Amino acid sequence: MTVWLELALYALDEPADQLAAALDSLASFGGAKGVRIEVFSQEIDIGVPDWQLSVDTEGAARTVRAVHCMQPALPGLSRYRVFARPVSGSTAESLQDLIASDDALAKPLAKAGDAPRGAGRDILRIEWRAQMNGTSILARLESGRGERAALRLAVPLADGAGAPESPDVPESLVRLAYEVIDRAPFFVAARDAHAASAEPVHASKLDLPLDATPREAFAAILASVASHWFGNDFAGRTSLDVEHVHQLRVAQRRLRTALKIFPEYVDDAWNETIAPDLKWFGGVLADARDWDVFTDTTLPAYAGADDDPESWRPAIDAADARRRAAREAAREALHSKRYTRLTLHFIAWLARLAMRGGDESATLAHYARRRIRKQFRKIEGVPDLTTLDAHARHRVRIHAKRLRYALEFFRSLTTQRTRDKVARQLGRLQTVLGEANDAAVAAQRLARIAEATDYQRGFARAWAAAAQRRDAEEGERVLRSVGRPRVRASL
Repeated sequence: MTVWLELALYALDEPADQLAAALDSLASFGGAKGVRIEVFSQEIDIGVPDWQLSVDTEGAARTVRAVHCMQPALPGLSRYRVFARPVSGSTAESLQDLIASDDALAKPLAKAGDAPRGAGRDILRIEWRAQMNGTSILARLESGRGERAALRLAVPLADGAGAPESPDVPESLVRLAYEVIDRAPFFVAARDAHAASAEPVHASKLDLPLDATPREAFAAILASVASHWFGNDFAGRTSLDVEHVHQLRVAQRRLRTALKIFPEYVDDAWNETIAPDLKWFGGVLADARDWDVFTDTTLPAYAGADDDPESWRPAIDAADARRRAAREAAREALHSKRYTRLTLHFIAWLARLAMRGGDESATLAHYARRRIRKQFRKIEGVPDLTTLDAHARHRVRIHAKRLRYALEFFRSLTTQRTRDKVARQLGRLQTVLGEANDAAVAAQRLARIAEATDYQRGFARAWAAAAQRRDAEEGERVLRSVGRPRVRASL
């Protein structure tokens, strides 16, 4: 049994031979052609999370192989154990020999003998032994029929004799990935990229273990955010639509909230290497999202409320042209090397955080209680919203949003009332104040559109002023109805 750390990079539509030619020329790959291997892999569906079982055929040799993906699993990066046994005789006998070879296999493979088998996949595998800073890295370019090519860079962390696992992602693995993306169009993707669709991915519910440390909770939260982020990244590469942009932006906001809640883990590496490019990408998404809302929601609302709705058509068409340009800028950003380097930096940083231990005296419940209380105070003590200017009300909205995200992160620790009523009221407050802010932004955008008439610009300003008054009053009512969020007293 060997424990491996693997970084998987994907390509969209490029043929494997074209990708292999680019990799052959890399100095780290030895400047030699990779070894081509044809594999037929038949999966055995054991139905056990994080475990895969297959029978692989290479030429005349057959191998039964079990792979255990160890937690934490991050987009593009996995740590896994491989158990393998050559098939000599029947597959069933070799499978039993494999199970008997390690006690760790008894439970997950208990029903493997009766499990259904898949149709099998023909895989072309091209292998190199790459070198980076004295470290030998196994590089495998894999492509199956109808699948996107994947480049898997792997280094062993431990062996069956019990060699210690490294707490860090080997720097050589990440450095090799940087070299690869500078030469060939690979990118980091969510797990199971072959099975991913073009459908938008929404944030999933997170249930933190009650015995987790704050650092472990932070790593788990960022892993959840990463799945949200990279799922929409992958889906949006082929068809970037309104909801992909929206979900990518939500993922970035959830990420920023997590950093605010756990500031002690934000180090110089983050601030110097990741934060600047994250701000750049967030700005691209914000512009695309704002034009989507303006074009699809705000301008049609103006037209619908006017006596002459058709008179708004030139302004709507002009806004739509700018929306398409902003969407194209977001699409280009997703395909840029700057963005790919950002994702590699992020995954490497998160992996180091997730794999590194450390003594922490505070329990997660105590930590969550303090952070939730701090966020709640930022909205509890604000003056009457009708007395604040638009900028100050927008700050209240941001604090409400951060508190709502914090409650989502810590949902396994909070009371039922907090998860239901408090979170719902925070969402309502965010929506009400957001509508007023959208109206103010829309008036500013319309003022810059040459196709809009003076009447329409005045209409938008009046709409925004009315929205500010109305939503300030409604926001004040909702704000005072938000109860104090609580962590369960039993924790």
